[in-house]
Amino acid sequence: MNLPALPYLIECSVSALQELELKSLDLAAQSEKRAKMELAQAISWRGRADVYRFLIDHRDELVDLAKLVADGKQRMLHFTGFTTQDVLEDLTPLRKSA
Repeated sequence: MNLPALPYLIECSVSALQELELKSLDLAAQSEKRAKMELAQAISWRGRADVYRFLIDHRDELVDLAKLVADGKQRMLHFTGFTTQDVLEDLTPLRKSA
């Protein structure tokens, strides 16, 4: 959005300039709010994409681990220190939103 012409601005009263300032500040605040919401949404989508990429990249290992867990042979994810229950609880929100 362009500024009004300079001759117009020079002729404006202080109150008219103050109105223009307030309107511009209001529009800026609205734009910033929308930008923050868009950024939050983009971060959320990027996070989901990262989870999907992890699952794609480690699918074979995860399937093998799931089989061990299902057979009761594995209760701890040794490379993380988390129990399988910890991991399942962390994945529950992802499974619900998919």
